[in-house]
Amino acid sequence: AYLFHYHIDQEHLVDKKNLVSSLKNFFLTLKEEDFLKDLKQLVAQSQGTIELVPVPFDNGGQYSIPERKKEEVVLKQFNGEIDHTWKISSYSYLISQQTFEEAIPDRDAYQDIHRHHLENESGMYEKTDILSFPKGTKAGIFFHDIFEHIDFAPGNFESTESLVMNKLKAYGFEDKWQEPVCSMIKKVLSLPLHIDAMPITLSSIPAKDRINEMEFHFPLNPIHPRQLEKIFSIYGGINLPVGFSEKIGRLTFPLSKGYMKGFLDLVFLAGDRYYIVDWKSNFLGNQLQDYSKAKLNGIMNNNYYILQYYLYSLALHQHLRLRRPDYRYDADFGGVFYIFIRGVEPDQGPEFGMYKDLPIFELIHSLGKALIPNY
Repeated sequence: AYLFHYHIDQEHLVDKKNLVSSLKNFFLTLKEEDFLKDLKQLVAQSQGTIELVPVPFDNGGQYSIPERKKEEVVLKQFNGEIDHTWKISSYSYLISQQTFEEAIPDRDAYQDIHRHHLENESGMYEKTDILSFPKGTKAGIFFHDIFEHIDFAPGNFESTESLVMNKLKAYGFEDKWQEPVCSMIKKVLSLPLHIDAMPITLSSIPAKDRINEMEFHFPLNPIHPRQLEKIFSIYGGINLPVGFSEKIGRLTFPLSKGYMKGFLDLVFLAGDRYYIVDWKSNFLGNQLQDYSKAKLNGIMNNNYYILQYYLYSLALHQHLRLRRPDYRYDADFGGVFYIFIRGVEPDQGPEFGMYKDLPIFELIHSLGKALIPNY
């Protein structure tokens, strides 16, 4: 009735504060000829696209269902083959089948690596610094959401404060966390990032030179953990922790073909080089020392994050080599930064809260040949 019979010139007859009940009462005052008049008006305005046809009266006829030949119901047997080796794989899939003595990390997993963390946990929640921010998967998603949507450029602190407050409410966190979250963001954006080039900061990266949550798929050959172990053993050398290639060999994911899928938290361009940033909001402890370089090296090794960023680097390398004819890995790929946002403290030095690496080309190239068909 609202669509077919309500007109602009009738707005004065309707109480907009009580629209539903007011419209109902208004239409009860209309007669059949009023409704018919409105429909005819619609037909006239439709330029032949609408036709008005009266519903025919019941002529007393009865519909008869035509008889069908009865068929015997037979259960069909499936004789085909289902290829269970084809699937969409990911870093999480690869490590989900790891041996039982290894822990499976969550996006914001609680790492019980120091017993004194548990002893101090009751007092931890009385604090409102970033190290005491609630932990868990929801916190991880919250922080990723924040860094996906904030403006990195300096001078936008008010908009950052507003965004943080809105996200805190959306995720069910208390308002008291606004100041420590905003302070953490300032520190992260001013953290000097460099591997073998001049230091850069995320605050210097314009929006046009960054991509958030860059999704990738690349075709995947059937692969066995022992093949990966061999590649990392041959080409990793001193660049990998002792025993890391053997750790990969102990994974138990089945052979599979299909596609490798993932998301790069942040890809940015600076100084003609492409970089990858992965936000880690893992709770490692309530002291800054828990996020030191030595502690992060252990976390990266134990949680297979090293395997993760080699897969991510391969994905970006494959994308660039197919999209840019002049692309060269050694000249154009800048490296990987894993930023553990709770532990970033530039005043204490860049080693806190940040793990960085520039994967060697030989290993990336070898992974490409092993994983990607027609690489």
